[in-house]
Amino acid sequence: MKKYLRANLPFHLIFLFTALILFLPFLLNGELVLWRDSQFHLARFHELIMDQQYGQFFPDIVRHSGKNTWGYGLNFFYPSYFFYPLLFLWRLTDLPITSIIIFNILVLYFTLWSNFSIMYKITSKLKLSFTFSITYILTAGVGNAIVDNVAISRIEYMTQYASNIVLLIAPVILLSLYNIIFLHQNNTWLRAAIYSSIAIMLSIPTTLGIVLTVVFMVIVSFFKRQMTWDKIKFLLITLAVILALSSAFVFPFLQQRGANSWSNLPNNPDLFGANFNTVFGRLFNIEDALSLLVSIFAVLLFVYKKFNETYTLLTISYLAAMLFLYSNLFPWYLVNPALSGALQMTYRWNFLPAIVGSVFVALAVNDLGKIKKWFFPIVCLGLLYLAFNSMMLNTVAKKFHVDGFNNTINRLILPTKDSIKTDGLFTVNNSNIQVILNNPNLALDDYRAPGQMKYHKKNYIESLVKFDQKTYPNKTTVKGNSFLINTIPRNVKKVQTPITYLKGFVAFNESGEKLSLYKDTEGFISVTPHGAKMIRLEYHKTWVHQVSILIFMLSWAILGGYWIFNIWKGNIYENTLDNRTSL
Repeated sequence: MKKYLRANLPFHLIFLFTALILFLPFLLNGELVLWRDSQFHLARFHELIMDQQYGQFFPDIVRHSGKNTWGYGLNFFYPSYFFYPLLFLWRLTDLPITSIIIFNILVLYFTLWSNFSIMYKITSKLKLSFTFSITYILTAGVGNAIVDNVAISRIEYMTQYASNIVLLIAPVILLSLYNIIFLHQNNTWLRAAIYSSIAIMLSIPTTLGIVLTVVFMVIVSFFKRQMTWDKIKFLLITLAVILALSSAFVFPFLQQRGANSWSNLPNNPDLFGANFNTVFGRLFNIEDALSLLVSIFAVLLFVYKKFNETYTLLTISYLAAMLFLYSNLFPWYLVNPALSGALQMTYRWNFLPAIVGSVFVALAVNDLGKIKKWFFPIVCLGLLYLAFNSMMLNTVAKKFHVDGFNNTINRLILPTKDSIKTDGLFTVNNSNIQVILNNPNLALDDYRAPGQMKYHKKNYIESLVKFDQKTYPNKTTVKGNSFLINTIPRNVKKVQTPITYLKGFVAFNESGEKLSLYKDTEGFISVTPHGAKMIRLEYHKTWVHQVSILIFMLSWAILGGYWIFNIWKGNIYENTLDNRTSL
């Protein structure tokens, strides 16, 4: 341990300082700048906290955010386990905004170190690894709706929140697997498994892009005749460990995906493909720091006659990735429906150009630094300034900006019951966050059966019940974990509930006798009452879900025991800068 600290402590401190300085103004003020998408994340975190207060640490349906949300299967489709440290801080301090800021600082520090560590593991080049990590974390972004957009400012906004965090750890996954597939080194398989499981438990859309990238790498390896049985064995072991470490989410998710038909997620077709002017304009736009760096260093490499085949390949790859994601060359409008609309926006896969561009910059700084030593410090300090400036421009500076159109997007407002329904940016602190928590927005249209949002939205929004063919309001109540349907008329043959069908629901009459429950043609839960005057609906975790939780807990316990044992034995020096022998 002492050896590890001696070699690595300076880098941990640098990365922690970098993360701290970017969020320091928010930490000191005790406030964040949030907007519409943030409300969804705050509402689901609050729901999870209320779950935990009732002893429910492995979430399933929504129970506590209002009668119109009860029974919604949100937690089966939006993973949440990685956010448990944040929920712990929230519950411990009862300061939700401060807890989020601290969590964001830890995420940024963790991802800076993780990217540095994997690059050094593969290359053994200190300066290159450091430059890669700083460049990637401080320039990579998801989304292009906000000026000077980078991932960290999107994390501050809590917009595409989980996707942005996955984007920051994407290089660790892909480089770990690249090391196995193309560099014939199997010593990063466990790292790949751990970070992949974290990604799965954060964001399905961004993780899907990582999976497809890995599949592409495997196909290329087969065509180049580089795939061996030894590699296949390690890849299969990695996959098994990934599934075990993320089993509490993966298997219930797959079970519920097959339990009903699901509509595509809402998306904006305008986000799929831009024209060539937009793409190439972005390459030379000061708002895109990475493209600007790639352009500047490409010129410098030519001037100093350092531009070789590697840089040519990286340049072509960078342009290809940008065109693939952001131009109309690729028919995203056809692909997205095939993915159930889950991708929604192609910029969720921005890790593709971000990794390539960051490798380009890191190699260029390494090569040009041999000629001019000031390249390295200037790039690192410049990136830190641009990232900090981006955070301030997109957040704190908006306090002092009111444009000619009085556009609420470009100035900060306080959250009120009415203002949170707009696209404004809100100054949210530990006190006024209650406005958002008391008016939860849980994206109730996202996971519904086909036709429900279009034809039956009123049913689940207003919690309407249908007795045979007639619809009634005010027939539903919630008592503890039970959903009650009262005053059922005699001779009713079918009771349609406002809950979209999921496996695990059971129905009882007033005497506690089990009733027949099924998925009706509209995708809702319907019950045959058999003369019951009252129906009680409950959700019980399926055996698949229960077994998955056991596998999940056992897997993480084994992993934790493995690390504790090796630390105690003094064997864990995998990140030590003068030792590259273990996982």
